[in-house]
Amino acid sequence: MSHFINDQIADQAIDHVSNMSMRDVKKDLFNRGHRVLPIGDDAKRDILIDLVHQDMMDRPGPHG
Repeated sequence: MSHFINDQIADQAIDHVSNMSMRDVKKDLFNRGHRVLPIGDDAKRDILIDLVHQDMMDRPGPHG
């Protein structure tokens, strides 16, 4: 079952990547060590959304 905070974090990750230009998406993927594959732009955004979401989930919360 999903928790509303986890849903909010997922929405934030999606919004963050959606507001990036495609050039910034490719640059961020490259900086994270992911080769920019010859796949569609939507797939590249999906990969980055997953990475950003994982980064946000790994941040400690206010209670540790």
